[in-house]
Formats: sequence, C-alpha cells, structure tokens
Amino acid sequence: MALVELSFADHSELIKQGRSFTCSKCDDKIKALRRCKEDREDFTAKDASFWPIYISPGGEPFSFCPGKATWDNEAMAIFKILTIAAESGNIELCAGGIYDQPDWWIEYLSWFLPRYSHHQFTSRAKMILGDGKKSATSSQGK
Repeated sequence: MALVELSFADHSELIKQGRSFTCSKCDDKIKALRRCKEDREDFTAKDASFWPIYISPGGEPFSFCPGKATWDNEAMAIFKILTIAAESGNIELCAGGIYDQPDWWIEYLSWFLPRYSHHQFTSRAKMILGDGKKSATSSQGK
C-alpha cells in the first residue's frame, strides 16, 4: 500500500513540508526519529506523537516510515509487475486465462487494481481541477 501512495505522492510538496520519504535524501535526525534501523513495522502513538505516519492527508496511516517499503526488493518487483498490469490491462502473469493464474496473483490484483485506479483518477483530477487550495496568484487580482 505504501508503494502505491508513494508512487502518486507530490514529492516536491513533501520535500517542502520536510516529509521526504526518499531514504537517500532523508536527514539522519529524521531517520533516527522514524526509527528506520529498527526491524519493526508496528509503531504507535505510544512510541512517538507522529505515529501513524500519513503520506498524504486522507491517505492510509502507516505504523512504519513508508520509505521503508522500498527496501524490500521482492515487494518492489511485485509492485512494478502489478503497475505494468494495471497500466497495460494485461493481468495475466502466466499463460492461460484468469483461472490459470496463481492464487497469490489474483489476491494481489484484487486489492491493487482498485487502489491504483483510485490514485490514478485522483492524480489526474488534481492536474485538471487543482487540489482545492487557493493559489497565491488567483487571489491577488481581486
């Protein structure tokens, strides 16, 4: 889930807010606060007031730093294949029809495709309609 949200996030806005989830660009103090080196993904408000972490307002709450999701090579590979399936419409991982696909693939597609589609729609809507925030230039001429 974190990989889907990160792929559609406005990274320039996150950087402006001091909330980068790109580990290579993350400050060591932030890494220490987010406890990135710990082998845990279950932080709560008892651990620190900023848990859970949200990538974007209204998004999923994460009990670990979402940037950590990029550390898992297998998860990244599956995410890339799922993204290609969503973009191309070719959901067949193996030869044959939908019934010939592995159970794990069908399970992943069943939650990934709707979420990916939602984020894609929202992203496109924001490009066309804006994000609902008033821009500085729109209020100056009034």
